[in-house]
Amino acid sequence: MRTDAPKGTFNDGGLIVRLKGQDWLEKQRVAGKIAAATLQLLAGEVSKGTTLSLLELNQLAETFIHDHKGVCTFKNYKSFPAGVCISVNKQLVHGIPTDYRLQDGDIVSFDLGVTIGGAIADTALTCIYGQPKLELHTRLVRATEEALMKGIQAIEVGKQLGVIGQAIYRHGHGQGFGVINNYGGHGLDWDIPHAAPFVENKSDANRGIRIQPGLAIAIEPMLVLGSTATTTLDDGWTVVTPDLSAHFEHSIYVHEDGHVEIVTNRE
Repeated sequence: MRTDAPKGTFNDGGLIVRLKGQDWLEKQRVAGKIAAATLQLLAGEVSKGTTLSLLELNQLAETFIHDHKGVCTFKNYKSFPAGVCISVNKQLVHGIPTDYRLQDGDIVSFDLGVTIGGAIADTALTCIYGQPKLELHTRLVRATEEALMKGIQAIEVGKQLGVIGQAIYRHGHGQGFGVINNYGGHGLDWDIPHAAPFVENKSDANRGIRIQPGLAIAIEPMLVLGSTATTTLDDGWTVVTPDLSAHFEHSIYVHEDGHVEIVTNRE
């Protein structure tokens, strides 16, 4: 049972944003630890040159989450068939795991969520399998993770949500990469992985809701080489771009004292 009363709600373009209290945070922290450990497990498989297929990597992650008493947030969410979105090379997000086995130089992103008692932690990372084909690919991955941290560092109670997108865009664009903005971060709510507010990856600082204690959101910059055009494949899920892409994500919680906690921190 959820024991904390709502900290408050406010309107984001007609959508309700619910601030969260201690009950949410305690559950989300557990979910965040499991989610972070699952990503570490998958990244470790990539770094050691796994021969597992994407389907087998997904099953490895699902089993790990289940064994740690978590629920795979994405499994069967709006009929998505897997616990992990696995996107390779020109696949930007929402890739459905297949029997494909990673090849030398592939850029692969893992995006997953874990739910504990209705509280959700959503996180993603990108890594390169084997030797990168170009140094530019290494820079793309590094710049995307840096953009995520820039966005988190920009959060300040009282400022508007647009400071996140401003920081992400400045860094990504400044590094010479395209910044995806028709997909981005989002709010997290009880049993709802994608809730208001939408967190833009390109924004003005004076746009969006005011940041308040109790805000629980996921921030997820996506950078690309070249064009930022996106297309959804016939499977209804996999989003592709004309060139290679990278994607990182953390779930954060804003405390009463203004401290921003990275609930899915992998350190």
